[in-house]
Amino acid sequence: MKRKKRNGERIVKAKPSGYEERRVRRLGRIRLLVGVLILCVAAVGAWFTWEQIMVPYEGKEETSQGDTSQTSSEEEILPIYGNDFNLKLVNGENPLQEGQEPQLTEYEGVQMDERILPALEAMLKAAEEQGVPMKVTAGYVSTEDQEALFQQEVEKLKEEKGYSQVMAEQTAEKTVARGGCDDAQTGMTVQLAAEGEEGNFEDTAQYRWLSRHCIEYGFVIRYPESKSAYTGKEFDPTRVRYVGTQAAGRMRQLQMCLEEYVDYTSR
Repeated sequence: MKRKKRNGERIVKAKPSGYEERRVRRLGRIRLLVGVLILCVAAVGAWFTWEQIMVPYEGKEETSQGDTSQTSSEEEILPIYGNDFNLKLVNGENPLQEGQEPQLTEYEGVQMDERILPALEAMLKAAEEQGVPMKVTAGYVSTEDQEALFQQEVEKLKEEKGYSQVMAEQTAEKTVARGGCDDAQTGMTVQLAAEGEEGNFEDTAQYRWLSRHCIEYGFVIRYPESKSAYTGKEFDPTRVRYVGTQAAGRMRQLQMCLEEYVDYTSR
């Protein structure tokens, strides 16, 4: 302690005590740790953003058709196909091309491409085991039958709504595609219903299970909510489309429908 006189008074200036010095050092260490933590969090956030948004999908290419090697126990029973099959796109702007016809088989009276059947059976079996049984109500539709369905909807709108031919066709296309312009022509889309349930499929436990687990078997909701600007179709919770487990998982991550994802991977 140092003492000085000023105007006849004694002034005492004390050095910091040991307690105060330790407190200052402790606060300094805390500030350092907080700063490091903030930098780590910022780095992780930046990496995640770069990985999910800025970097195009560069996952491993799926193997050729017929290769059944998989990593997970569930996938061991599922075949793997290439994106030329998985990401086949058929809609109003991309009609079915020659050579894209499906390899048809029948399951419980419904036709579909035989290559999606193992995954579909595995998914339906898992759903049943978990108490949410589902049945397949529709699948492949030929180009001729699809055109007939479209014309039927057009005539219905003209009769019931009084629409002109042009207006009826434009309105019908929102729910029923023209022949050769519907994903049903690929044989890779099936329509599901809740076994033993009535009412809207969207309100069932089956749909909640399906929307959560379908990607594990390579399926996605073909016409999801808020995507009609891309799909050209209104939300349909009953129709699922096979795209393979890799693409299904990636589409879930990116919150993309099939049209968006095909465009994304082609960049």
